[in-house]
Amino acid sequence: MTITISIGKEIFEDILNMKLRVLSKDINKYWRSELLDIKIVDDKIRYDIKKVDSLILTNGLGEEKPSIKIECKEVDYNSKLNKFEFKLGKILEQKNINTSENFKDNLIEELLREKEFLKDMMNKDALTSLYNRRKMEADLEIFTKQKHSSLLCAVFIDADRFKGINDNFGHDTGDRVLKYLANKIQSHAYSLNGEAYRYGGEEFIILCFEKKDELIKKLNILREDIKSQMIFHPLKEISITVSMGVSFYSKANSIDEFIKMADEKVYQAKANGRDRLEVV
Repeated sequence: MTITISIGKEIFEDILNMKLRVLSKDINKYWRSELLDIKIVDDKIRYDIKKVDSLILTNGLGEEKPSIKIECKEVDYNSKLNKFEFKLGKILEQKNINTSENFKDNLIEELLREKEFLKDMMNKDALTSLYNRRKMEADLEIFTKQKHSSLLCAVFIDADRFKGINDNFGHDTGDRVLKYLANKIQSHAYSLNGEAYRYGGEEFIILCFEKKDELIKKLNILREDIKSQMIFHPLKEISITVSMGVSFYSKANSIDEFIKMADEKVYQAKANGRDRLEVV
């Protein structure tokens, strides 16, 4: 079944430009008769929405008016807005459409922006919105080849007793803790001239370019800031602390050793009582 709908110029261009993917129509007598299939089942009236395969969307007047034939993936009823919603698919045909070079340029720019957005999403952790380990490894290849690579530092940050938080308060609370840590770490990473990443689980890494004395000073400020606030839970408020390990690329023979040294220092920090910083 194909339905023809006349729409305004702005909506027409948004659909043509793939910016609008749902077309809404108010519930009225016409659309009820067009879209509703009335059946009687067990002496009760039942309304089903008819299957619509495609829409012909027109704009303007006369025989030369522009039109699009577009796939209709689904027709749904939005009870909150009291509207029929047509879920749009791919464009099947175009008629009387003068595609200007400007429109082509806009479409290309839109596609490039979408590509960059998708690429960025692939490099980010879904829970915390920090960059993920994959992005960290790619950045390391770049950072270690920079002119000032001798100043490159890796800060390994591990939440203390995180398993106990998950076991005692649930994974939803654990996720809240990870988001809290990510926000704190990200905000302090800027002052370190660095970037923050979620390495995995409750482990985070900051890669930054900073001199040792200033780095230690700023990391202790971050450590104190993290434990300055509590995470609310109905059973009790939860205190969060972290153990940190720091390594310097100038002291490593490879990228793998660089990260491994920071990781080992975290284990040392935990062995020495947690909530502390250990430096290579």
